[in-house]
Amino acid sequence: MSTENVPLTKEELFNELYLATLHRPFKDQYEDKWQEEPFWAAVEVFKAQVKEIGYDDPLDRLKSYRGRETFEKIRDNFKAGPPACLREGWMSPYTGEKIDVLSALEAIHHVRGKKYEGKERIVVLDFWATWCCPCIDLGLELSDLSEKHAGQVAVIGINNEGMLGRHPAMMGLEGVKEFIETKKEHFRYSTYVDNADEYVRDLIFRKTEYVAIPCIVLVVDNEVRFAGSGSRFEEHLDVAFKEVYPKEE
Repeated sequence: MSTENVPLTKEELFNELYLATLHRPFKDQYEDKWQEEPFWAAVEVFKAQVKEIGYDDPLDRLKSYRGRETFEKIRDNFKAGPPACLREGWMSPYTGEKIDVLSALEAIHHVRGKKYEGKERIVVLDFWATWCCPCIDLGLELSDLSEKHAGQVAVIGINNEGMLGRHPAMMGLEGVKEFIETKKEHFRYSTYVDNADEYVRDLIFRKTEYVAIPCIVLVVDNEVRFAGSGSRFEEHLDVAFKEVYPKEE
């Protein structure tokens, strides 16, 4: 069924207004680019917009949606700018480190797809959580990648509901399995769930110093070649693929 003409819910419309009025116009205006007056003018526009859809106090929604208690805190976050790892040109300090992927995976739960046996020289580790919508979207691309390069590139999803350290576990192992089953088209690749001690999160993810998910860690011959945004890893994968399979087109 087409969803093109399905109207947005009240919550979805609120989110769109926030992104269009406050987030997108100011997310890149940090540090010496910051201008105070345009931000506060946008706040007033945003207040009027969301009042029209039924939110007398938008901060009630923003507290849960963005973890921001006041517009001053939102302003302060924009002014400070994103963490270093989310800025152009950043490289993870984990790059170049050696990692035993097979040993790490043996300590956690395999829940879907082919179990990794260590045969592929190129490994794409995908760190994600069920509450992360971009993670679910990326899963479709990774599924296609896994099928396209089966036997050459191992794509491995690693779920941890507390990946960023600020979200409580939303569901246990069985709950994650059920979630994956409902999204099975998004997870057509090997998928694992971290153990109760959050072993792989601490062993690999935190060492990348990347503070968002989805987080991709590209490993070639047990060496980390890239760690960071799911939108940036493919160029590094192309380089690795030509290195490992130079005769492949």
